[in-house]
Amino acid sequence: MNTEIFTNPIFIAVAAVLLILVIVFLVYYFKHRNDINKVQDSYNEEKQSLIDKYENEREEEHLTHKKEVSTLNEKYHNDTNLLNNKLESLHQFTVDKGEYLTDLALIQLKEKLVDEGKIRDADMLILSNVYLPSRNFTNTRKIDHLVLTRTGLYLIDSKYWSGHILHGISENNFEELPYIESFFELLNLDKTQEQTLIFDKSDPENISVNHYNPIIDETKLSAEKLKNILKLQYDVVPLIYFNPKDGGNYSIANYSDDNVKVLVGKDALEEFFLKYIFHGRFQYTVKDLAEIEDAILTLNP
Repeated sequence: MNTEIFTNPIFIAVAAVLLILVIVFLVYYFKHRNDINKVQDSYNEEKQSLIDKYENEREEEHLTHKKEVSTLNEKYHNDTNLLNNKLESLHQFTVDKGEYLTDLALIQLKEKLVDEGKIRDADMLILSNVYLPSRNFTNTRKIDHLVLTRTGLYLIDSKYWSGHILHGISENNFEELPYIESFFELLNLDKTQEQTLIFDKSDPENISVNHYNPIIDETKLSAEKLKNILKLQYDVVPLIYFNPKDGGNYSIANYSDDNVKVLVGKDALEEFFLKYIFHGRFQYTVKDLAEIEDAILTLNP
């Protein structure tokens, strides 16, 4: 082999230049590669940061939305409960004081009979403020109280009053009570129909006369309508109950020819139910009473 080539200054110079170029290339390559890696790493970091930020924002939005939905659901639930409570309160307190006292008297009577073991809780059901809707809603009837017992169903029209009652009077009573005719004329009442007048002191020196429109016919019609709507086998018994204000002095004179029972005061109310609950003939079973109650409540959602 010719060694002169390797010792030739030109060859050596060329080789040195090539070596330098290789070294420079390698230095540039590795440096550029490091720059590329840095840029790639920076890009990856920025990309991951954006992904993390997006996912965090999405998670926060999800949690915020979930919290908002939960808040809205809670508000809806609270508002609904509040509305239901208002409706329930409205339903309960659409009764006047007299109806409330009648309710109280009936409930206390039932509790007494149950406590004494004379009846079971299911043997006597008490409903109040019941409505019987009509097809066109123009003739809806309100029933103050319904008492469901195994010996029958009793519909009570409750009046709150003070003073002295002349119940069921008409022109047939004018001879016996001549002063009454003038009240009929003053109040422009139908003399041929039974009327109810209540006399009470408006102040120490004056007397007021209050007139109740014929309540017997209305109460009988409500009882008949209830029987027809529920398709009952037996008649519903209509009752007129006068609840005296503050338990004060009162009296009643019943001149009515109608067989509708008229009761005055808590004692008379209790006496009536004690008599018919224990001495009446059974018409319904406990199951029947529960079904009738459900049917009535369906009419009053």
